[in-house]
Amino acid sequence: MSTTSHPQQISSRRTCSAFNKAFKLLSFNSKSANKKLQKKTSFNSYNEISKMLNKNGSISSNHFRGIRRQLIDQFATSACHLMTIDDLYQEILFEICNNCGSESYDICPDILLEFAQEVFKISNTKHEDILRMARQKEPPKLRLNVEIIKAENLLPKDANGFSDPFATIYLESNASHRYNTSVKHTTLNPIWEEHFSLPIIDNPKEEVLVVEIWDFDAAETIKEKVNKLLDVKGVKGLSKLMKEIAQTASTGKHDNELIGRAAITLKSISNSGLTVWYNLEKRSKTKSRGSVLLNMTLSAEKNKRVALQEHKHLLNLLLIHELESSQVAEYWWNGKFTTNAELVRSQHAVQSGLTNFDCALCQWVVYSKIHENHKLNFILFNNILDIVIPTLKLLQSDCEDVKTFWDGVKRVLPSCFSIVRKIRARNVSDKHIVSTLCDILDIISKIKALGEPVIDIFPENIYGFISLKKQDVVNIDLVLEAVINTATKEWLEYIMEGSKPHTRDEHNDEENLQFLIKLIQMVRSDLQRGMEHFDKHFYQKLRINYSGILFKYYDLNLFDECKEIVENVCANIKRMEIPDDTLEFSNFLDEESLNMGTTLFELYLVLKRFVSLGRSICTNCELALDKFYSWFMPGVTHWLDISIVKALSRIDKAIELDQLQAVDDTVKYSSSAVDTLAIFYQIKIFWHQLDWPDIEGSYTFVAKIIDDVCRCCVFYSKRMSRHVESQTTENDLFIVSAEWCFAINNIDYIRQSLPTFITELEIDGLIKKISDFRTNLDADRCASTINSLIENALDTQKNQILELIDIVGRKMAPSIKRFLAEGAEVLYENSNSMEKLMMYMESSLKTLYNTLNEVNFARILDAIWIELSVVMYDLIQSNLDKRRPPSFFLNLKQTLSVMTSCFKIGNAVTSDIEVLREVEKALDLHAYETSDLIHQYYLELLGCQQGISRSEFGQLTIKPNFTQTGLVLHILNGRNLVPMDQNGSCDSFVKINFYPTNRFVNMPIYKTSVHHKTRFPLYDEIFKINLTEEQLSKHNSLILFSIKDKDLFGMTSQYIGECYITFAYLMANANEQIHMELSRPRYTESETIRALEYRQGDKQARDFLKKLRSKM
Repeated sequence: MSTTSHPQQISSRRTCSAFNKAFKLLSFNSKSANKKLQKKTSFNSYNEISKMLNKNGSISSNHFRGIRRQLIDQFATSACHLMTIDDLYQEILFEICNNCGSESYDICPDILLEFAQEVFKISNTKHEDILRMARQKEPPKLRLNVEIIKAENLLPKDANGFSDPFATIYLESNASHRYNTSVKHTTLNPIWEEHFSLPIIDNPKEEVLVVEIWDFDAAETIKEKVNKLLDVKGVKGLSKLMKEIAQTASTGKHDNELIGRAAITLKSISNSGLTVWYNLEKRSKTKSRGSVLLNMTLSAEKNKRVALQEHKHLLNLLLIHELESSQVAEYWWNGKFTTNAELVRSQHAVQSGLTNFDCALCQWVVYSKIHENHKLNFILFNNILDIVIPTLKLLQSDCEDVKTFWDGVKRVLPSCFSIVRKIRARNVSDKHIVSTLCDILDIISKIKALGEPVIDIFPENIYGFISLKKQDVVNIDLVLEAVINTATKEWLEYIMEGSKPHTRDEHNDEENLQFLIKLIQMVRSDLQRGMEHFDKHFYQKLRINYSGILFKYYDLNLFDECKEIVENVCANIKRMEIPDDTLEFSNFLDEESLNMGTTLFELYLVLKRFVSLGRSICTNCELALDKFYSWFMPGVTHWLDISIVKALSRIDKAIELDQLQAVDDTVKYSSSAVDTLAIFYQIKIFWHQLDWPDIEGSYTFVAKIIDDVCRCCVFYSKRMSRHVESQTTENDLFIVSAEWCFAINNIDYIRQSLPTFITELEIDGLIKKISDFRTNLDADRCASTINSLIENALDTQKNQILELIDIVGRKMAPSIKRFLAEGAEVLYENSNSMEKLMMYMESSLKTLYNTLNEVNFARILDAIWIELSVVMYDLIQSNLDKRRPPSFFLNLKQTLSVMTSCFKIGNAVTSDIEVLREVEKALDLHAYETSDLIHQYYLELLGCQQGISRSEFGQLTIKPNFTQTGLVLHILNGRNLVPMDQNGSCDSFVKINFYPTNRFVNMPIYKTSVHHKTRFPLYDEIFKINLTEEQLSKHNSLILFSIKDKDLFGMTSQYIGECYITFAYLMANANEQIHMELSRPRYTESETIRALEYRQGDKQARDFLKKLRSKM
């Protein structure tokens, strides 16, 4: 139920007047009606017609000749006009005395008779007289209307697992009159949807309807049945087919088989009908035989026009009694009568043979009339429309029912539009207002679906508040839109009156702007309310953009209200002149100018959000406020001037308060850098909020913003340099202070942040728009101008950073030079000079590292490290020429490590990293002992071997296994060895060596036996090699497998190839076959070979190089 209004008591005056009106409808002048009837039926007297037709318009049972349709219609019309309250009351009492349907058994008829007397307001004497006449009348002739809808899960009766079902129905008292449906072939779930009407002769309370479902068995020959053998399903199916063939062969009969039956007592059928599934049964068998769905109703014979007229008057009286007795508030009654009233109504409908459509149309007519004086719940009309609309769509537009329906629409619509018009008066938190609106929109939608009305449903005397153009064709959509606009107009006038200041001064710009801001916010709130709560309902039900209608109205009216005020305010703004070289920026800002600019910008943002909301609501629509921004052009320049003045002033104050200490432990810049960047981002937020839509204007403003920001960056760099220099004192020994580092970091932080900041202003997208709007040349010029501004600012900042770094470098240079010179001299002497210098360097570099950011620390280290790295490289080369022993280079490596610890702190490294790597690599190689250097060379060859997928020299397969005492090496075979003899084969054997040799002193050389004349030797030899625990722990130890070809006389051997493997790989693949590709070493430009060549005085190095050359 809806509660769209507070409960109100129905006055007795209204109720009595409504009842009297209803009574007058039934009280007609009998003489006038008789004259009219006699005029229309001049060929016969009224008495003769009365003998042919009953008073209710049905044909008399004593008349056996045909009657013209025209005469029946004329009589029905006259009967309707002649009908009095007594006639209707007698008919109702007659129906109560002859109740039918299951409800009639649950209530005493005396109660209904008493209730009817109360509704009709009949005296006791008159009631007794009319009741006596009603009881003397012949009982009504009832009919049972049955619809056999479908059946499901029937028991299969045919050999193919299906049946050919049809249904038979009959009343148990008249079993000879049977009605059959059509046959549905080969299915267990037939759908019939067939209707039957059975006359009820005996007492309906005792009558039983029987429904039987049969399997149809067509007349077939034996041959035709045999041909169905392939369609048989299962053993049971085959058995059934055999029985059918035997029966056909013996008797030739084709009897239908009963699947099941159901018996329904008519007293179970309610007045409104019954739709139920019934299970099928057969004698006492319990097996499921399926179910059938039936729809059953009871009806009586009566002239339909007379019945409809009676039903309308009855509904009118029942509803008036309901409203009067229950004191129902407006908008509350939803169509649910009391039990007694509903029984009286439904009995009349059933015994009059009225369909659901007939009843619903009567309700529509009666309820719509009462709704004009006492508002009913809209759910009631919604439910009625669901019943009548489908039938009305099938009727001709000139049909009397259609005209009757539209007449009811004419009475219902005004209250619907009234709710829409007053929807803002209710709080949306009240769920009833939304549900009521949905009911109203459903009603309008359903009415609209019927098409054009056949009568004028929008009379001017009711819809005079709507202003329509002459050329407009009035329809529901147009009227609804006009109603919404009218309601919006009233609401806008209301909030404008409430938002205006009581003492409004036309010349007070601040008050005018505040008024517009408040007005737009309230309008936006109304739009938001509509979008959140009503939009979806209007669109889903009527395809109407509710918030779009609201916005279009607000758009036109706010345009007129805002434009004049904004243009006047902007015209009164004074231009600001900002000097190029001054720090007293705050003196240029007066309080009034600042407040005015803030309020004007607030109005701009409010209007911008409002227009953005409108564009999302009214897509592809031209709005009056589309170019509202053009009113604010002078204001934007004023806002930007205020921004730059406030920014410079805040930057100056931030530097003044900066103690040149890190903001926190995670960053390496001080407070002024953070404050300055925050100031920039406030400007960016302002620009994004501004979101200027005009391209050319946008470029002008963004160029000014970039110029102002660059100006702030340069200003910050110069002020920061001045600030740090003013805090430095001159000493003989320069001590690197944290203040210098923070000053450098701050300037660099602002410099690095500038391109990101410019990118976030979306300048690239703006340039592209200029290219699309103008030409590429214009876009290039604009981009060039902006890039020049940015590059100049970046260059100025970078130069300021480099200048500070040069100052620090120049002050540290003497100490660094002394450290390099003295370090070379005291390398092998006991002296503390190196320790003192190292302490100074560590202290200075530590300060630089801990305070500078990575970029600036690298810049300082670059200058120092370049000189150091060159000196170290020259020192290595000069000592190599002198053939210094490995121990010299090992000491030199340790010295370099100490030096590097000063210049390489943590993860920070210099940009001259290549020189450092060359120095460290050369020292590493030359510091190795000869055996370790040879081992290093073989490790390099191992890396090359791993990159070979298929070798031209062949393959060697081994299987290793480590034990507690050593290594068990199983040499399995060689594959595809390169032929060394003229006959295309070879006599190969494998030689095993361990490296580095200084780890495997006195290690014997292991060799396999020679396998003759084969390129695929199967060595299959196992070598047990004893190793110490220390030898096993060296995982980078390497085994060299050399495969050689023994000559005919066994004097010399030719080299086939070699392969390598480390202990680590053997351990990882223990007890597994390992396939190694053979290779031959090449004399390459290896640094390891070069280091060995420098050791010409070392016999081991000379022998290795000689042996290596022999393999190539």
